[in-house]
Amino acid sequence: MPDWIVHLAVAWSVCRILSFRYPQFNPANTVLVMVGSIFPDAIKISILAELVGYDVWDYIYVFHLPLGTFLLAGIAALLFREKKSAFLFLSMGIVTHYLLDLLLIQVGYGMALFYPLSWTGFTLNLVPNDDYYITIVALFIALIVYLVSKWVKKRSLTINTLQKPK
Repeated sequence: MPDWIVHLAVAWSVCRILSFRYPQFNPANTVLVMVGSIFPDAIKISILAELVGYDVWDYIYVFHLPLGTFLLAGIAALLFREKKSAFLFLSMGIVTHYLLDLLLIQVGYGMALFYPLSWTGFTLNLVPNDDYYITIVALFIALIVYLVSKWVKKRSLTINTLQKPK
């Protein structure tokens, strides 16, 4: 924990809740936030590289640090017409990722959030890495958000239908 399912479920839930108030959180931008939420885990590519005999961990570790992840988001944002908007939504996902990772009980010193200015590690040491109850809780919350959003949408359609002049 938090695994990709948790990161994606939390990012989706936050966007869905914000979409009640802000129309910018449409499905396309929600996907950008969800993609951004797994950007810091791009370092998992090192596992595939090790399978074919390459040790790339030292080269791509920077992508699990905020500096590297936001740099990756900036590069990815260049692929979009509205670069600033894409970068902001990807960044929102990155922030949700790091907020969730702060909850973890770190084996080492924690996450170096202010690298390259400081190697000081930060962690809240609340959730063990192997606790999968968090995944169940995140999915349950996402289900509740989904059901409430469907109810709100259905209710607003009903109200709009009743208010139409004849």
